[in-house]
Amino acid sequence: MSQITIQCRLIASESSRHQLWKLMAELNTPLINELLRQVNQHPEFETWRQKGKHPTSTVKELCEPLKTDPRFIGQPGRFYTSAIALVNYIYKSWFALMKRSQFQLEGKIRWLEMLNSDVELLESSGVSLDSLRTKAAEILAQFSSLNTAETPSTNVKKAKKRKKAQNSDSDRNLSKNLFETYRNTEDNLTRCAISYLLKNGCKINEKEEDAKKFAQRRRKLEIQIERIREQLETRIPKGRDLTVTKWLETIVVATHTVPTNEAEAKSWQDSLLRQSSKVPFGSISPLQKYQVVS
Repeated sequence: MSQITIQCRLIASESSRHQLWKLMAELNTPLINELLRQVNQHPEFETWRQKGKHPTSTVKELCEPLKTDPRFIGQPGRFYTSAIALVNYIYKSWFALMKRSQFQLEGKIRWLEMLNSDVELLESSGVSLDSLRTKAAEILAQFSSLNTAETPSTNVKKAKKRKKAQNSDSDRNLSKNLFETYRNTEDNLTRCAISYLLKNGCKINEKEEDAKKFAQRRRKLEIQIERIREQLETRIPKGRDLTVTKWLETIVVATHTVPTNEAEAKSWQDSLLRQSSKVPFGSISPLQKYQVVS
């Protein structure tokens, strides 16, 4: 989520500025933190994450009872409206990011399922390496004939321009077509041949596969999947801890308690290393436009 910082000259009296700061730091920012937490704990949260969006009316509904909560009572109406708008803005960006990460995760998992060594492909297909390469060459020829079956252009300049564009996109389009064919076919030999092509950059590899390099490549992909999963599970909007209370509580827990597992230990570490902003959330809605006059 992008942030815009506005620099301006405050000309209000010191008492007015103190009152505004106290309102933002002691009431409005804790309200926003609470709304962020309640959205995260909503029963439909996982459904929203899968969809990549949430109903904005939900935040307003969650905020209504908080207006009479002693922790947040006494704020001007626009502060409540601003808190609702800001939480919606934060989660709109976050859900969109999580949906993109989920899509990326699913793609990498599918690729991991397809990424097999030559030995594994031969065992699965039941053919020799030469036969597998022959089948892969047939598939390449099939897609090549489809790509070249176009009406030639009489305009040389346009033809060259189109050819340049086609060359730049050919590998990507070929990979896409191969993935689609893999999903749509039940023939085991065809699947193995497509896996062979994709892992070799859509080409026939005449050299013997390096087992060590392949293992490293596969492990790299597994690590990428683990990291994306971790991001999906842990990167929840946290709000701002202006009093450093949560940080101190984590220090006490980590000092006197043994973590039950690696995940808990990592969560403590992340909490202690996280650089939380010491500036309260502003009371201006990010969905509105303002003109600043210095």
